[in-house]
Amino acid sequence: MQPYLQYIVLLGAVVIVGAFVMPRKKQDTALPSQSMQNMETALEQFMENMEKDNEDLVLLVRTAQQESKLDADRKEQRIVELERKCEQLTEQLQKKMSESMAYMRPVETPLPAVSLNSNEQLVKDAPVVEHIIEETVRMNTIQDRYKELFTLYEQGKSIEAISKKLGMNKGEVQLIIQLAKQEDSVHA
Repeated sequence: MQPYLQYIVLLGAVVIVGAFVMPRKKQDTALPSQSMQNMETALEQFMENMEKDNEDLVLLVRTAQQESKLDADRKEQRIVELERKCEQLTEQLQKKMSESMAYMRPVETPLPAVSLNSNEQLVKDAPVVEHIIEETVRMNTIQDRYKELFTLYEQGKSIEAISKKLGMNKGEVQLIIQLAKQEDSVHA
């Protein structure tokens, strides 16, 4: 009976080895499916977080756009208001300038006594008379009243820079420059 015994022991050993091998294969196949489920769960959570972050970002961008639009509208209204005030001030300045120009009259400077009988005295006093006339004309010009403005203008400064430096309105600076040009064309 020894051969049967050997077969039985051999068969038992095969069954025991088979038993050890079989559960391992089942556990190995169970691990990848569990790992896949964990990975799918992690990906789903990641996608949910990404969607939430994306929604938050969209909301933030939409809010920023609305705030920007409101700010731009406020600035536009302020610009319109300032332009209107500038036009009013320009009109007031023009009115005041025209009123002051109407009341301005040349300053009469007494001329030196000139003897018409003496040609020599007349020739001698001619430069003095010319100087007095030039001085009188020069003293009454707009450029004399706004020397600093015209100094900056002749240096090539912009109207904006001049108005800021002198604390004047841009329209006022433009008006003074235009009046000076008109005055120059009249005297030319």
